[in-house]
Amino acid sequence: MENELLLIWAVIVTMTLGILVAFLVKLRKTHQDDIHSMEQRIVKERKDATNRSRNTLKGTISEQMSPLFPEFYSKYEPSDARFLGSPIDYVIFKNMSKFDKKTKDEGNPIEVVLVDIKTGKSAGLSPLQKSIQNAVDDGRVSFDIIKPNVEKKKI
Repeated sequence: MENELLLIWAVIVTMTLGILVAFLVKLRKTHQDDIHSMEQRIVKERKDATNRSRNTLKGTISEQMSPLFPEFYSKYEPSDARFLGSPIDYVIFKNMSKFDKKTKDEGNPIEVVLVDIKTGKSAGLSPLQKSIQNAVDDGRVSFDIIKPNVEKKKI
């Protein structure tokens, strides 16, 4: 009787240990799967961030180099362009390079043109850029002169 109880007890302990080991193996596998999927997500996010950064950098370079492209210099003289970068990329003083100080070159009046360069496939104007475009379209553009009152001190 004692041996039977001992045998039953051994079977129960063995089964419990077997279930516990199976549970721990399953838990370890789940943990490894979680780590693997997290590593894959991190790698994917890093690639995505790198690609977005690369595209932003390419766009910035394209914006600054655009006066050298035929799409730009077929319409404007690169020497007439002044890069701002934000919120509009360029202010073009069209015909400024043809301006003659002596004759005032009335045949080629200077025209001010605001230009934004878009390099992306789905790139559009930002809300601020649209507001600037609306201001130009509505004629809400002006010229101002500011003369600071700076006194020269004698030393």
